[in-house]
Amino acid sequence: GDAIFVSGFALIGAETFEVKNEEEVNQTLKKLIEENSCAVIILPERFVENTKELRFKLIKEGKITPIFAFIPDYTGVKGKRIEELKRSISLAVGAELKL
Repeated sequence: GDAIFVSGFALIGAETFEVKNEEEVNQTLKKLIEENSCAVIILPERFVENTKELRFKLIKEGKITPIFAFIPDYTGVKGKRIEELKRSISLAVGAELKL
């Protein structure tokens, strides 16, 4: 994430990667996946759509790590991951979920 997002994680000792835009997010994620150095990757929720293709590619390959955790940040973007999950479950069961 950006400097503000990663600063809290850096304070608790997590390894952080500061990125300035969506292109850098994907480049950094690809590098981390190739290195197989992370079990959990925490991202701002605003990157749900941008990382969808990469995450689904890993699922199709049968990879269970890294786990992607999305949390809201100061930009106010929230609920994107929940919407993505609702769409996936609705497709799987053949009916639209109402939560």
